[in-house]
Amino acid sequence: MNHSSVKRLLVCLVLICCAFGVFAQNSLPFTKGLDLLTWFETWSDTLPPLNKHDEADFALLKSMGVDVIRLPVHFEFVMNPNYTGKIDEIVLEKLDQVCDWAEKYQIYLVIDNHSFNSEAEDNNPPTAKLYKEHLESVWSQVAQRYNNRSEYIIYEILNEPKAKGDISAKWNKIQQDIIDVIRSYDPNRTIVVTSSNFSSIDTLVKMKPYKDPNLIYTFHFYEPHLFSHQGATWIGAGFADIKIPFPYDKSRLPQYKGETLTWGQLKQEAIKIDSWMQYAIDTYPNEGTVKYINNRIKKVADWAKKNKVRIWAGEMGVHYSASPEDRTTWIKTVRTAFEENNIPYCVWGIDGYFGFLKCGSGESFPEDIEKEILEAEGFSMPDENLVAKTKINDFPQKPYTVYDGVNGKKTVIASTMNCQTIKDDEPHAYCLKAPHIQAQSLHCKFLLPNSISSKFAEYENSLAVCFSVKFTDKSQDINIFLQDTDEGEANLPWRKVYKVKASDYSLNKWVSVEIPISDFKNAHGTWSDRTQKWYDLECQFEWSRFHFLYFDFEDWDNKKKGDIYIDDVVIKQK
Repeated sequence: MNHSSVKRLLVCLVLICCAFGVFAQNSLPFTKGLDLLTWFETWSDTLPPLNKHDEADFALLKSMGVDVIRLPVHFEFVMNPNYTGKIDEIVLEKLDQVCDWAEKYQIYLVIDNHSFNSEAEDNNPPTAKLYKEHLESVWSQVAQRYNNRSEYIIYEILNEPKAKGDISAKWNKIQQDIIDVIRSYDPNRTIVVTSSNFSSIDTLVKMKPYKDPNLIYTFHFYEPHLFSHQGATWIGAGFADIKIPFPYDKSRLPQYKGETLTWGQLKQEAIKIDSWMQYAIDTYPNEGTVKYINNRIKKVADWAKKNKVRIWAGEMGVHYSASPEDRTTWIKTVRTAFEENNIPYCVWGIDGYFGFLKCGSGESFPEDIEKEILEAEGFSMPDENLVAKTKINDFPQKPYTVYDGVNGKKTVIASTMNCQTIKDDEPHAYCLKAPHIQAQSLHCKFLLPNSISSKFAEYENSLAVCFSVKFTDKSQDINIFLQDTDEGEANLPWRKVYKVKASDYSLNKWVSVEIPISDFKNAHGTWSDRTQKWYDLECQFEWSRFHFLYFDFEDWDNKKKGDIYIDDVVIKQK
């Protein structure tokens, strides 16, 4: 080989290496995963359900093809004081354990600061000053604690910064400041950053990338929202009932009589939901297509290539109210577009309205997996040998702890309306406080795992609900419900009830209560969250649909006084 040939070969090798370097720089070590919801999330001063998942679930997820987990953490409510104080040690200890499992199974774990996520904060966002103070407090603590962890642990500064308030204009500067805070403790950690306006593609592609080379830029994808969020009652009444096809089909698109407005008019804050929906329906023939989705995802992919940065879709999904066929089609369309553009993704949840479990079934993982949805998202059914290891097999031979300051294994705290987790005297280090509130919802609802709730019918005459309670006034009482799942009018959430009265017990001291399951009586009428209606009907309770243990402390008649404390909720044989 002559000298010129050698030179040309060396030049080619250099170009190949450079090209590979660019490719490697812009790719990520993971491809697909999911958000583990309602595990480290709480919307009030109650501890999250920290025992919802365990190591067996991580082994199971690994077998399904999951190589990245995004873990939403509502840090603001597990800090004392809220937003800026010290993170509760019990939460950090569980997070330590989760990091251990992620590293053991070589699954990337994104610790996602999911604070400022309530509907109230969406409508009335905190100030940029509070954002910054909160983020500085969270990440100075987390970065110091995990700075020696492996590359499998990743930090995400904040989920979906708001579009309202002063945070939108100041977000990019605040995010740089927090990058600097993290780097002062953890100089080599991969950090996930995002844009304002709920991590949208349109704001991300307008961002000027930061100089830090070890960042991932994330966006969330639910487009078109008219399709993905149909059935989402929290958006507005119109979304609760509307049925939208994908792809667009004129014959299946509903007629809607909202006011027709331009996009500029819709950006006014006072616009009603019906006007927004009319606009969305008017534009759906264009947006409800495979082409539109492909173009949107290519837009963010082109921005990443141009700026030589790594991108990741941290959320994607469709509300279960969409028809199964349309939902599957949308998921496959989006997943294909991500794969074609080399964009890793996480689907929004195992459970919940957007997850791959059968919504309304009690949502136990892995028993209630919808295979078609799971496979559309790019995952495989779990290893059956590993499935067996996730189950609770010793009940009722051994008592099952529902709550002892934190939730029991696999139990989810479905709702803690106005209740709080507090520290009390030993042995009740953590307990549930129901502060007296007049004419407001005040309850705690536990979603039991299938392996527990499914045993009640067989053992109805031998099981009991036991708990510790501290009453502070003779006027107090608690209605305790056993409740079916809420599937709307087709299958209403019928209830059995037992009333515990403070007048039967000593005050201002912990006492034990044991209620045989056979003593619960059918409760007349029920409220459905699905339909937002009360049904004044005779109870038709079914053990086959039973999943919830529900403590109701409400005082709609203004006849009670004082606070109530609950702990050590156990289901056991009498």
